[in-house]
Amino acid sequence: MSARHFRVPLGGPYTTRVSAVNASDATSGYWGVGVWGSFIWGKTTQSTDKDARYVNCFLQTVPDDVTGKKRVYTVKRPGFGTFVTPASGKKGFAILIWTGQGTGQKVISAFDTPNSTIYDSTTSLGAITGVATGITETFVGTTPTLTVTGDDSTAWYYDTGVGVMTKITDVDFPGNAGKTLAGTFAHMDGFACIMDTTGALWASDLNAVTPWTSTSFDSANAYPDKGIGCVRFKNFIMAFGTESLQFFYNAGLTPFPFAKAVAMTVKVGAISADAIAQISDTVFWCGSTPQGGLSMFQYDGNLARVSPPEIDAILILAGAANINMTTIRFYGRSFVLVKAGANTYAYCIEEKMWHEWSWATPLAYKCAGLSLGGTMVNYAVSNVSTAGKVFLMNHASLVFTDDTVAYTARIQTAKEDHSTNRRKFYNYLDIVGDVEDSASPLTVSVSDDDYASYQVLGTVDLSNQLRRLTRLGSARRRAWVMTHAADTPMRLEHGEGEMTVGSN
Repeated sequence: MSARHFRVPLGGPYTTRVSAVNASDATSGYWGVGVWGSFIWGKTTQSTDKDARYVNCFLQTVPDDVTGKKRVYTVKRPGFGTFVTPASGKKGFAILIWTGQGTGQKVISAFDTPNSTIYDSTTSLGAITGVATGITETFVGTTPTLTVTGDDSTAWYYDTGVGVMTKITDVDFPGNAGKTLAGTFAHMDGFACIMDTTGALWASDLNAVTPWTSTSFDSANAYPDKGIGCVRFKNFIMAFGTESLQFFYNAGLTPFPFAKAVAMTVKVGAISADAIAQISDTVFWCGSTPQGGLSMFQYDGNLARVSPPEIDAILILAGAANINMTTIRFYGRSFVLVKAGANTYAYCIEEKMWHEWSWATPLAYKCAGLSLGGTMVNYAVSNVSTAGKVFLMNHASLVFTDDTVAYTARIQTAKEDHSTNRRKFYNYLDIVGDVEDSASPLTVSVSDDDYASYQVLGTVDLSNQLRRLTRLGSARRRAWVMTHAADTPMRLEHGEGEMTVGSN
């Protein structure tokens, strides 16, 4: 038998199996470690743990414009520290960077249930009734103004002249007129727009948030579905229904200024206002069609489905009521975070790839980012953690813990047989990737039985130049697993080694 060189790619597509609920090592824990590996127990909404998985890490493609080639790395995601603690013991429900006021760096957040208090950093701006479902900003004339909606169909505003959260009391405001609000405000051309659950889109009076007209609305009624919420897309208001999406533009009409762009209507709806998110002029949502199922959609002028069947299966298992979304940017890439039940899945827009986030406590229910001057940070609030914190991802000083708790990045490859089903005898494996500044242990395991069990081969230190394991056993088809629990960065390119192929 002659020795052969082999390579283990550490990047690739997310798991390609759709199946019933399986045990999930990332969320349910281990049951013993022995000669045969790490045995797993528990059930989750994970559709399957088989094939390639990337937990707390993502793929990064680096092209070489000279050679035309590209290198693919798997990178550990950064974590969240603490920015401020405005409401110790409380949960967070909304966050906004108030760009139109002061220096444009005010961090506005909403904490507590069943009634929320709105904070500017740690300073209370006042309380609202109901849990805050969204914080938005606009100008009333030249006055920067915040608007906040509650889950009791109330709406509130704050400006520097009033100096406290004040309820919108006009009897013609839909929430005061017996309507149930759907989502939060979208602002355009001096109008504050909001939907109700009947599918009507309402607009405030011009250059105002407090006066409303009882007839200033139109129904998004291209299809007979219910209203979900509205967002602004360029010079349109997107009005989501349960099974359709309509676009409105400012036509200068009266009393309702907007007209429908009928030709742009889409027969795909959204499951909830909490499952709609944006990055710049791109809108993402978890949607449904009359034919059933749940999928992730993207609209940037064209409609595209961005979730493969495997993610769709996870969404179905989680259930529409247990899905929410937010967006975040780091490492020059944009991510849509989809919390589906107890698990969080992330879609990288640039790479068009999915991965998972594993949390001790989910910290990024809603995120907001700021890139101004020398400040480049992400903020987040959690509707699970009762720490009462606004969490911080500081690009100038990244950490690899979540609220001081270390998390584990996991790379699990697809099975590889190196083009033959003969038994392979693995002599050694080198881990190729960045050399870290301090001790950074990486544990290498394998599964030779279709992910039924895992055997730990050993640990290497990523701060060493050579990261090699030897005498690695044999298998016909093998999947490799790399786990990194240190609070340090990790960027890996591939594994490579030597093996011999048996005669049968």
